[in-house]
Amino acid sequence: MRVERESGRRRIEVDFATEPFDSAPRMLLRSTGLYLSHLPFLATVTLVVYLPVKLAVQLVFSLLNVSNESVLSYALLEVLDLVLSALVIPAAIYGVVGKLRSGRRPRVWESLRWGRRQWGRLLWNKVKVEITVGLRALLLIVPGITAMARLALTDAVVAIEADSAAEPLARSSDLTHGRRWRVFFVLLPFLPVDLFGAWLVLAVPSRVGFALADCALAVAEQWLTVAVMLMYLGVAGRSKERAAKKR
Repeated sequence: MRVERESGRRRIEVDFATEPFDSAPRMLLRSTGLYLSHLPFLATVTLVVYLPVKLAVQLVFSLLNVSNESVLSYALLEVLDLVLSALVIPAAIYGVVGKLRSGRRPRVWESLRWGRRQWGRLLWNKVKVEITVGLRALLLIVPGITAMARLALTDAVVAIEADSAAEPLARSSDLTHGRRWRVFFVLLPFLPVDLFGAWLVLAVPSRVGFALADCALAVAEQWLTVAVMLMYLGVAGRSKERAAKKR
C-alpha cells in the first residue's frame, strides 16, 4: 500500500472516496458490515500478537500462584492490553484502509510492520487519553463522556496520519468538534459489549481457557477499531474535500 513520504514524514495516503459521518446508526451498520467482511484478517493480526503473550502471562501467573480474579492480575492485564492494542490497532487499520483504497489487502506481516512503527507513539497517546478521560470522569460523568467522545479518534489519527500528526489528541478534538454526541452514540453500544465480554472472560475457570477467551474478546474489540477508523475517514475525508474546493 502506498505510504506518503514528505520531508521524511510518513502517513497512509487516503485518496479514495469516503462516506461522510452524518448518522450514528448508519455508521454502526457500516462498521459492523466492514468488520465482518474483514474478520479473518482482523482475527489473524490480533491473535498473532495476543495469543502467545496471553498464554505466556497465564503460565507466569500459574507459577506465581496469581489468581485471575485478584486486583494485581486485573491491573497487569489492563496494562498489557494497552501495550498490545497499541501495536494491533494501527496494523488493523493499515490493512483495512489498504483494502478500501486499492482492493488488495496488505499482508499480515506488512500491516504488523506498520503497527510496530506506530506502537510507541500510539501507546503514549493512549495513556494520555486514559488519564484525561479518567480524571474528567472523577469530576462528573458528563465531562468524562465529553472527553471520551472528543478523543475518540486518537487511535485512527496516529495510525493513519502517523508522523504528520504532531498532536494527535488535539487533532482528534478538532475532528470531533460539533459532532461529539454523534460520536458518543456510535461508541455507546460498545460499552456494554466490552463489560459483558470481560465478565464472560472472568467466568472461564481454566487458565488456558481464560487466555483464549481474552484473545477472543480482543478480536471482538476490533469492531470498535473499525468504527473509529470509519468515523475518522468520514470526517477527515470531508475536510479534505472542502480544502480542495477552496483551492
